[in-house]
Amino acid sequence: MTIQDIYDILNAYAPFSLQESYDKSGLLVGYPKQQVKTVLLTLDITTSVVIEAANKNADLILAHHPVIWEPLKSVSPEHPVWHLIRYQIGAICSHTCLDIAEGGLNDYFGDLLNRNIPMIPERLPLATLSPGRVLGRVANLVQPTDAYSLAEMLRSALNCSNLRYYQGKNAGLIRRIAWCTGSGGDLIREAIRAGADALITGDCKHSVWADAHNLDFTLFDCGHFETEIPVVDLFRKI
Repeated sequence: MTIQDIYDILNAYAPFSLQESYDKSGLLVGYPKQQVKTVLLTLDITTSVVIEAANKNADLILAHHPVIWEPLKSVSPEHPVWHLIRYQIGAICSHTCLDIAEGGLNDYFGDLLNRNIPMIPERLPLATLSPGRVLGRVANLVQPTDAYSLAEMLRSALNCSNLRYYQGKNAGLIRRIAWCTGSGGDLIREAIRAGADALITGDCKHSVWADAHNLDFTLFDCGHFETEIPVVDLFRKI
């Protein structure tokens, strides 16, 4: 296979055209016609990940987070791109397009949750960005639960020991949940409008916790890494 072949497979599954305007998904480093025998899958492309790929004779790294975010004014050994070029390893990053796509990371994350937190099969979009572009999901639980019990189930499902949550003071049992992988704390109001009793996400800023308090809404921060590391298994599936 070539880098272009793998790019085309990813583009068919989660079109790069779905990505947010600020995103940098796509082939960020490499030559489309380069032959590929080994691919390394990761959440982030750090220098140590590139060295690992080189030691494993990988020709391509497939990552969720873009290895190039801001325009590079120079390339030095302190940046992973320098090492990608040095070892002639390509880099394809599938970020917000994979978050948005049907069957993408948010759906895969929901499947993962469902193993420990049974949900009604029907899922609805949490936020509609534009026609055909939705972010996050909403679903009803088979068995209503309280915030403490849901937190314990999330810790087990995601193996996240540092989970934090805020329980609304007037919150009753949680019957309907919303989720968005990564940093989705700014979707609290969308979750409320969708009828959710709680939002599950990661990487919540101080202002997000203040919003949860002001809106008396239950919020779970399971960590940016913990909610997105399942992308490695999703890449393998694709």
